[in-house]
Amino acid sequence: MSNPFFLFSHEKQGIALGILAQNLGPYQGAVAYLSKQLDTAAKGWPGCLRAVAAVAINIQEAHKFTLGQKMTVLVSHTMSAVLEAKGGHWLSPQRFLNYQAILVEQDDVEIVVANTVKPASFLSESMGEPVIHDCLETIEATYSSLPDLKGTLLEDADTWFTDGSSYVVSGRRHAGYAVTTSKEVIESGPIPTNTSAQKAEIIALI
Repeated sequence: MSNPFFLFSHEKQGIALGILAQNLGPYQGAVAYLSKQLDTAAKGWPGCLRAVAAVAINIQEAHKFTLGQKMTVLVSHTMSAVLEAKGGHWLSPQRFLNYQAILVEQDDVEIVVANTVKPASFLSESMGEPVIHDCLETIEATYSSLPDLKGTLLEDADTWFTDGSSYVVSGRRHAGYAVTTSKEVIESGPIPTNTSAQKAEIIALI
């Protein structure tokens, strides 16, 4: 039990996956394979934050085997940066403090960002190509407003009007949409008769 432990942590489809290993000659020898579902709230987070949740789960499960021995955790995400910068937007204060205690404040745990993204690569120590991934940039790009969506009017822009409707005449439902200027119809057409008025307006906007 004097050999330090290595924990490979990964999240896939809402499941925290991990391999706990120790050095056995030139290779890493598996001590335990870890697998546990994330809770419902965590499953709805961005991928990088799901990875944070997975690491927290895997570290807690690994502690059942390490019994206080030094453990190096290999991840492909910048855990502390994601937690500090984005944790407050998605995590409750209680969960944030819990993750911080697990990931940052334990003397027997060291988290290392590595190129390993597959369990087989971890056990064979085949690190592969560098993982080019910026967690903060990825979260911003995925969940922020569209960069070309502005709150001010465009200069010299054309003014178009859209409308969609769904109504019943003589027992038959009709639905359609139109895009016009103040002088002419740009585009119009029928849409499926089971379309609601609200959906018809959305179709017109698209």
